[in-house]
Amino acid sequence: MLSTPSAQKEAPTAKPPARLHDHTLTGMLVALALAVAIVVITCAVVWCSGPAGPDSTWLQWFIDQRTSTWTTLAKAVSTAGDTTSVAIYSILGCVLLAWRKYWEQAVLIAVAAAGAGLLVFVGKLLIGRDRPPVIDHLVTETNHSYPSGHALGSTVAVGILVAVVLPTLSRRVTRVLVISLAALFVVAVGLSRLYLGVHWPTDVLAGWLIGACWLTLCLTLRSHTRRITERIPVALR
Repeated sequence: MLSTPSAQKEAPTAKPPARLHDHTLTGMLVALALAVAIVVITCAVVWCSGPAGPDSTWLQWFIDQRTSTWTTLAKAVSTAGDTTSVAIYSILGCVLLAWRKYWEQAVLIAVAAAGAGLLVFVGKLLIGRDRPPVIDHLVTETNHSYPSGHALGSTVAVGILVAVVLPTLSRRVTRVLVISLAALFVVAVGLSRLYLGVHWPTDVLAGWLIGACWLTLCLTLRSHTRRITERIPVALR
């Protein structure tokens, strides 16, 4: 049997205290840049208390493109990216990872999804922005407009799932394909909300930005989820 190395021999190879790594600093800077953009858009929305900038023009363009085929597709995509759907994606991801005992990844998804839901709720409550005229709606919505919960939720849920899956993919082509399909889905969800006439473009843009900011923070500070997983009974790990 190999003997246990003495404390004296281990000293030279001891790791230095944890420091702010380059990727952490980069992540924080990206999150800060996104936060600044979010503040700018939010201020513009609050100041205008209605359509901001080109909101009306861009929304009208989507409305003008309506056909029966596009309407069916937009409703399907919107449903795939609604609150219930992204919650199901997140729960299934957590359950599967917990079953495989990947607790850190499961907690990461749970924290990201819960935070996204809270951001949508608080954002709509604080801003209280009215939706576009009901006459343009193709689906029924009763809550406030800003930010788009579909855009924010799909950005976070799909983004965090992709981040968990990517390390298991060995081929670069597969990784690029997964990232591309995920990005396409998130964009399609946001655009479907404009097509259906239930959001102003700035609602969707804010949803993407807030979702990207929260996702960046979750991934940058993911090491802190270990503090939560350490409290899980040893028998379950």
